[in-house]
Amino acid sequence: MSEAAPPALTEVPRVDLADERFRTNPGTAFDLIRQQSWIIQTLRGYEVLSYDVARQMCVDPRLDSIGPSYYENLAASEPIMWYATQASLPMIGGMRHDRIRGALQRGFTRRRIDSLRPRMRAVASGLIDRMADRNPFDLVADFTHLYPLEVLCALMGVPEEDITRFSDWTVDLGLLARFPLTQHMARIDAAILGLRTYFRELVELRRRQPGDDFVSTLLAAQTETGPLTEDELHGALLNLLFAGHDTTRYQFGWVVQLLLRHGEWERVCTEPGLVPGAIEEAMRLEPALHIMLRKAVDAVEYHGLTLPAGTLLAVNIYAANRDPAMFPDPHRFDVTRANAHRHLGFGHGGHLCLGHALARAEMAEALALFVRWLPDLRQAGDPDYPEGLSSMSGAERIPLTNHPQQ
Repeated sequence: MSEAAPPALTEVPRVDLADERFRTNPGTAFDLIRQQSWIIQTLRGYEVLSYDVARQMCVDPRLDSIGPSYYENLAASEPIMWYATQASLPMIGGMRHDRIRGALQRGFTRRRIDSLRPRMRAVASGLIDRMADRNPFDLVADFTHLYPLEVLCALMGVPEEDITRFSDWTVDLGLLARFPLTQHMARIDAAILGLRTYFRELVELRRRQPGDDFVSTLLAAQTETGPLTEDELHGALLNLLFAGHDTTRYQFGWVVQLLLRHGEWERVCTEPGLVPGAIEEAMRLEPALHIMLRKAVDAVEYHGLTLPAGTLLAVNIYAANRDPAMFPDPHRFDVTRANAHRHLGFGHGGHLCLGHALARAEMAEALALFVRWLPDLRQAGDPDYPEGLSSMSGAERIPLTNHPQQ
């Protein structure tokens, strides 16, 4: 834990995250602010920068899910509001959240995840072979977009011939993390409506023909955890796709980039036992998910600052993961960091990401093959990052080559 509690506050500073400081060197910018305040005000509301306070918020019973208000405030469309009320588990609170989460947990057992590892290795091997043929290649288009998508489809029992349809839907669904939403709504709406129709048909198929897949497990679990409505069933599958695809797509991109950028690729190639630590450290230093939203059910007080009921609070995961009180020398990429796994990249407490073990397994299986078969991997150009504010962080294009340095 941290060495000392954050100081008491009398005023919360306002910060413009669009400022050049945060676009070019956010780690240093947050450091300077954190020295004065553990919390800031932005366009997104109050954002907590302290690791200790962030972790405390994750388990504080006075805080709950934010509900659909976030998207209501953005004047979101009907399909997006359906997503917020029926699909997005982080936005669903109270006993309803616990009931849905209880059913979903049955699909993420260690046995099921381990049973997917051969599929993970087969998918990753095939994609790596194809990348080698088109050297140089784009890590995103040629691997990180397709790999988690194919694994998720295998988990849900989606036929291989339907994966192409899911490819476009997942890209458009990922726009839910952008801010503002207006320019993306048409694409998001089409993706949500397409997926709702598909999952409605898939659920009916599994009712008639149960299998050894996530959908069949979810249907069976309802008799033990309480029934889910049809909207909750379809929403759970849609959220699995949204939460399980973009986060892993972006996060694995960060894993590879950081190893290359910090000169650690060759070391991990020769010491593959460092793979798990490299993944945890990458998630600490560059988490794919930057923000976790909560709402005060009752008035809350943290370190002298009282916030009234209804206050929207955000855990700034990026800043909390770089809090020097928890992670000494926080901006250094250290694949042997002993406490890297304490990062908040998957959340914490009752809203810990349900798929954290699946995501870790996916990245570990993929990176183990990368360091074995691509020892001469290096950057072949600058990555492309989307412009504007987003709760997600990651490159849309990462040019790489596996040719030895001349």
